[in-house]
Amino acid sequence: MLKSPEFWSTVIAVVALVLSQLPPIRDLLKPRELRIFVPEMLALSHYMGNLQIWAFLALYNTGGSSMTVQRIECVIVGEDGSPWRLPAQTYTPTLAQTTAGQPAPELLMGWISLKPDENWAQTIRFFKVWTIKEDEDVAEISANIRADINAKLKLKAPFDSNLVEAEPTLVKRAKDFFERKFTLTKGSYKLLIAARSEKNDVLRVRGFEFTLFDNQIRSLRAPVDDYKLGWGVSSGVDPADPAKGSTYIRLRPIAELDAKAEYAKLPPL
Repeated sequence: MLKSPEFWSTVIAVVALVLSQLPPIRDLLKPRELRIFVPEMLALSHYMGNLQIWAFLALYNTGGSSMTVQRIECVIVGEDGSPWRLPAQTYTPTLAQTTAGQPAPELLMGWISLKPDENWAQTIRFFKVWTIKEDEDVAEISANIRADINAKLKLKAPFDSNLVEAEPTLVKRAKDFFERKFTLTKGSYKLLIAARSEKNDVLRVRGFEFTLFDNQIRSLRAPVDDYKLGWGVSSGVDPADPAKGSTYIRLRPIAELDAKAEYAKLPPL
């Protein structure tokens, strides 16, 4: 059978068919590589001092094999080296259907699987989840301020348009909590954006520098004055200024080797 021309013709045909279904050899030999696109400006905000970053991110698999992104995180590094680690927690689907007047839905982040030449692009919200104790404190602060304001609203005279303020002791507790959590000051910072695989290997690190000015710090701290009205604690933001408490940071890229070196200095996850 091995000497039969028909046998070898069949083998060659089968091998040719299999190879035709595979990517070119040069693609199979490509190393694993992930590219991360980040816009020049990102939105920085907070909830009671807990930092949040909103960013449109695009992940592109330029390697020759499939990969899975298990975790993405933003890390803000201060001039003294102190880090704020903000994992990607939710994302807003680009093509999400929304109802008029309603915010776009946020979905929980999951693992992202990318075949060669595939990409994934969404608007992501990065923030650190409260500890159990912090979660309990925030819930209690919020509930107490809301209950106090609601009780005073019931006692208001009809047609009284004056805003109701919570008791100073309750407001002070909210402000004290904020001061313990919000430690950003005017100065220069680094922003590292890292993606890790399902084995926790670092797939890619992008690095940037940005500067926070006095006016931006004031913008971020502005909602604290509204805690007495319940805004930003037990209810939404100031309806007259929905952007209060946020600012845009302009990013300046740094070399990838420098970004990797900075990220390697961080405590392990």
